[in-house]
Amino acid sequence: MNRSSIYMKISFFAFAFLCYVQQVLAQASADTSLRWQSGYMDIHHINTGRGNSTFFIFPDGTTMLLDAGDLNATAFLRKNAPLKVAPARPNDSKTAGKWIAEYIRQAMPGGRSPELDYLVISHFHADHYGDLTERSKPAAGQPFQRTGITEVGDLVPIKTIIDRGYPAYNFPVDLRKYYTEDGSTFLNYVAFVEAKVRQGAKAEMMLAGSNSQLVLRQRPADFPTFRVQNVKANGTIWAGADTKTFIHFTADSVVNKQGKFNENPLCLAFKISYGPFDYFTGADNTGLRGYGLPLWFDTETPMARVVGPVDAMTLNHHGNRDASNETFLQSLNPAIVIQQSWCSDQPGQEVMHRLGSPALGRKREAFALHLLPESQNYLGFWLKATYRSTEGHVLIRVLPGGTQFWVGVLDDMNPTLTVKQWRGPFSATK
Repeated sequence: MNRSSIYMKISFFAFAFLCYVQQVLAQASADTSLRWQSGYMDIHHINTGRGNSTFFIFPDGTTMLLDAGDLNATAFLRKNAPLKVAPARPNDSKTAGKWIAEYIRQAMPGGRSPELDYLVISHFHADHYGDLTERSKPAAGQPFQRTGITEVGDLVPIKTIIDRGYPAYNFPVDLRKYYTEDGSTFLNYVAFVEAKVRQGAKAEMMLAGSNSQLVLRQRPADFPTFRVQNVKANGTIWAGADTKTFIHFTADSVVNKQGKFNENPLCLAFKISYGPFDYFTGADNTGLRGYGLPLWFDTETPMARVVGPVDAMTLNHHGNRDASNETFLQSLNPAIVIQQSWCSDQPGQEVMHRLGSPALGRKREAFALHLLPESQNYLGFWLKATYRSTEGHVLIRVLPGGTQFWVGVLDDMNPTLTVKQWRGPFSATK
């Protein structure tokens, strides 16, 4: 063996050893602590068993909460039997809003007191913003009761509230007149927003197309590659360039002859970019075509054209069969999918098969917050091919610069945040 060959082999083994050491160090740093560090972007998908809630810590420590569901499980089961609802997590000793506030307290960066730079509400359904029940207590000295969003917002200081309608709340109809049932959760929410504004918080409607509404509040100059692109609000969708938008549907088109409408296609959606890493979340946006549905019901296909490939995303509408269509999954082509599930019909079996289809892009890994036994039984053995976890909070941790990220599954039955497993590192693919 000549000297050149020896040097080449030594160089190869040295390089391989360094790569191994780097991977071990990365594994160790991710495994040993849930503590956020400057430059990390942490995305906590919280499982309370009562709906969606996602806590974001941006690279400079800016904080944001998207939704805080508190579904009335008893009423849902009475109306929708034989469907089943996930158990309350960690347990039923507190409301979902209190558990979310406690989660935020434990996850807050740098030992700071809990505080939200942004509180974002995707749409006005109980599993995303709360539901007034006999458990809903009046907020001390305030003109509203606590449930979901209003409970978290009463327990945690807020700087800016963003939803799909402030201040007019008139899409697709006057919502103050539409949601007038006894114990109206919506009117209670409006009372909460107005009270917080009087106390100094800002409130805004999400502006589709904007990339300057959700911004870093602490040290923006340190992270120039970070951006939140607002993709959709109500029927308006970003056109893919600058802040230009187009109208996918009008107010008149979504209201039926009985004066009713579906909140889900009106949901907010946005894309977060950090270096090469991209993440999309679209709440309960819909994508089903055919079956007598109007074309506007498919909000996913026009979004897919402008969002493009991402590294991670949440399944629209909890993985229900009226969302996550072929075009959407193929265009976004995520490596990691988070399913914010709470009901026994989630995901639809056809959605699960689309997730695992090699015809729709790269091999994916899916993480569900909770899949009920009934769900796992009807999904069958195919479930194991795609799903890596079916129980627990799911944390996406993007490392400084956005080139790599990890996925952590946390024990949702333990009130103290504890990691059960890490998967990664994954490489961002832009």
